[in-house]
Amino acid sequence: MTSKYTPDLRAETTEAIRPGDDFYMHVNAKWLATHPIPDSKSRLGAFTEISDDNVELLRTRLEAPDTKDAPYATTLAKQFYRAAMDEKYIVKQGITSVRPLLEEIDAIQDTPSLAAFITKQHSLGFDLVWGSGFDVDEKDCTRYVFRIVQYGLGLPDRDYYLEEGERFEEIRNKYRTFLVETFGLLGLSNSAQRADAVISLETDLAKASSTATERRDVVAQYNPFTRGQLAKTIPGFDWPAYLAEVGYTLRRPVIVAQPRFLKAAVELFGSRPLNDWQSYLAFHSVLPLMPALPKPYELLHFGFYGTVLGGATEQEPRYRRVINACMGLLPEPTGRVFTDAYFHEDAKIAIYDLVEHIKSALHRRIEHLAWMSPATKARAFEKLAAFQALLGYPDSWRAYEGLALGDSYVENVRAVRAYEHAYDMSRLTRPVDRKEWLMSPAMVNAYYWSNTNTITFPAGILQAPFFDADGDFAANYGGIGAVIGHEITHGFDDKGSLYDAVGNLNSWWTDKDRREFETRTKALAAQYDAYTVDSRHVNGSLTLGENIADLGGVLIAYEALQQKLAESGERESIQGFTPEQRFFMALARVWRMNIRPELALRFLVTDPHAPTHLRVNGTLTNVDAFYKAFDIPADAAWYVAPEKRVRIW
Repeated sequence: MTSKYTPDLRAETTEAIRPGDDFYMHVNAKWLATHPIPDSKSRLGAFTEISDDNVELLRTRLEAPDTKDAPYATTLAKQFYRAAMDEKYIVKQGITSVRPLLEEIDAIQDTPSLAAFITKQHSLGFDLVWGSGFDVDEKDCTRYVFRIVQYGLGLPDRDYYLEEGERFEEIRNKYRTFLVETFGLLGLSNSAQRADAVISLETDLAKASSTATERRDVVAQYNPFTRGQLAKTIPGFDWPAYLAEVGYTLRRPVIVAQPRFLKAAVELFGSRPLNDWQSYLAFHSVLPLMPALPKPYELLHFGFYGTVLGGATEQEPRYRRVINACMGLLPEPTGRVFTDAYFHEDAKIAIYDLVEHIKSALHRRIEHLAWMSPATKARAFEKLAAFQALLGYPDSWRAYEGLALGDSYVENVRAVRAYEHAYDMSRLTRPVDRKEWLMSPAMVNAYYWSNTNTITFPAGILQAPFFDADGDFAANYGGIGAVIGHEITHGFDDKGSLYDAVGNLNSWWTDKDRREFETRTKALAAQYDAYTVDSRHVNGSLTLGENIADLGGVLIAYEALQQKLAESGERESIQGFTPEQRFFMALARVWRMNIRPELALRFLVTDPHAPTHLRVNGTLTNVDAFYKAFDIPADAAWYVAPEKRVRIW
């Protein structure tokens, strides 16, 4: 994968908008004006453009004939794709695969049989009411544990049920219509009454749910329960039978992230009529399968989740929907198909060099922090030295032995879910895999995993405009470099900083340093609280971790660029722009995005990331080097006086 274009920097910028008045628009206004969102999308930007390109590349490989020497896992990806593309067979099969589910639900006669159905679905990889699965023990990252989290809502978040206002009321009304039509399509009687029951029950679950901001408190989410404590604290459910059937046979504690929610959910088993629960289970059992069912179900699902909540007015082509489903359900096989054909190893070498320069830059910045004590700095250096970077694709690929797929799309979805659940539970007694990948190598994304102190950069994102191995390295540092810096900084944000060098939830700070850190991060939260989007305030507490990472990422990537410039001696301007200016322009380009208001609202309520224009303008208000690079005057709209700029890392 190489550069698709060399940007004409002068032509792309809008001189009428001064950099200090709105740098995001100074760089991106022309692109935003000439790239309207397609009817099939909720947003359009650098991430979605590369994702679309990757899907096209994957299509070529997935539709190619099988070869005898192909790994079994890649054959599985092709088989999954072919079955999902066979619309004639999907129409012929109808909903025969889900009828047994509906019959089981109809046969529920009491609370024990209700609990038994929920337990069975969890054991098959489908969460109902609450979510569950294996996870790393946050206080002993050498082992796995079983974790239970709040779940069970059909709308994106508790606020969609509880917040007043015309926009949310309209969404709730359309959700009710979606429920009524779903029950009608399934041939179930009393669809209106069923819809009302589901909404009423989900509203009770929403009232017991923690907010998105509360869920960011990792200490509060770590609540270990022995089996005896679980039965005593949350009675009315057969926990021993549940844990045995889902495969958690170890005597280790169960981690309950939100005990208040789980207790309220179990209490609802006895307080709500059985018919209400049957309607709820019928809807939520079919919901994750609707995109794999015949077109009327698929369109109904899209009409609500794609249009009402996303703003798109038509579906993506079928092959794109299928490939995205394949990446989600079979991430490694799909990623292997992609990387075997399209990833160049020289990209890995260049990225490793970037990572090392950025780690060195963060080391220097920590070394010169005036507010941090030598004792805390020493522990910070330990953590930084222990960072590992997983780049491109895994060192070894999973074999997927024992997973058999057939001709039915929906049955293949169920087979993969059940296989993955069994696979995960089989790993409970093994040491934690510290090189595990949590997403497909074909994805356009990256992440930091606090439990292993690891940053992961899939092959899918290692291309322009984020990265070009043969391109301008100043732009590379502003693009992928700032993203690498962002992910590394997550190890030192308000959550990541609570984990030590090996990945345990174990604070390594002196009390004085922690208080100083929190003073600075609260100032950043307040800064973002003051921003509004469509008359709604950004949630500075919800977005705090990402805002810390954005700011830290830019600062250390910029410092790494300065080191690279000193090493190379290359300081020439390109198209009239200095390396420093090109760095910041590249940063702005990767975050450009047109987004529909429906999705923008959803992100404001649920997303821990700030809106993309604030990931540029909000971040750069605190970056001294930005003011210097563009000679930002004090009368600029986004100018912040030096003494008021937030300084953390």
